[in-house]
Amino acid sequence: MEPITPTTPATPAAAATPTAPATPVFTPELNAAQAETMAAWIREDVVKGRLTSDQAEQAFNELNTPVENRTDNRSEAAVELDNAGYAPAKPEEYVIHYGVEEQTPELKQFDTAARTWLHGAAFPRELGNSLVTTIGRVTQQTAKMSPDQLVEYGQREMVKLQKTYGDSLGEKMVAANRMIHALEERQPGLKQLLQSKGIGDNAIVASLLIGQAERYWARWRG
Repeated sequence: MEPITPTTPATPAAAATPTAPATPVFTPELNAAQAETMAAWIREDVVKGRLTSDQAEQAFNELNTPVENRTDNRSEAAVELDNAGYAPAKPEEYVIHYGVEEQTPELKQFDTAARTWLHGAAFPRELGNSLVTTIGRVTQQTAKMSPDQLVEYGQREMVKLQKTYGDSLGEKMVAANRMIHALEERQPGLKQLLQSKGIGDNAIVASLLIGQAERYWARWRG
């Protein structure tokens, strides 16, 4: 009888390794502010030629952007100003303190007008607040000045402006006055405010208005 050659026992097949379930991919839901920010980027890219109209339309559809929010009517100059931090604030975003607990009807009316002027001039929030704060300080400083003292105050402030702007002061003041006139036509009372208590004479107030006038006319000229 031939010897039986032992056979190597077969290696049992390895158990199949269970496959981990695929990690679900979530598309985060955007809140209204985030969606509007992305829509603003799309509008800007269209203005700068980085997106075609068809590409923008597809992106807007994915964001469910309302039709009225898909067109950017800003000029290129306005886009550049906004991107540089000079975007106009909304009227309610300016901080104006009056030192009273409750506003009278007259004060509420003035507050509405003041916010209208700031927004109409396209002041960004911080610069608008700076103008408001400066005006408050000027009124405290000049509150007890006589008419003659106010004249002298205005002369001293004009010297400061001349040192700052030199020969260009006249041209810059003309541009600022044109802006003030445009704002006055929409909401009367601004000229009267600036002509009272030396407010418009103050060098800082004047400089803030001069600087904003340059951006104002650049924005609307495009």
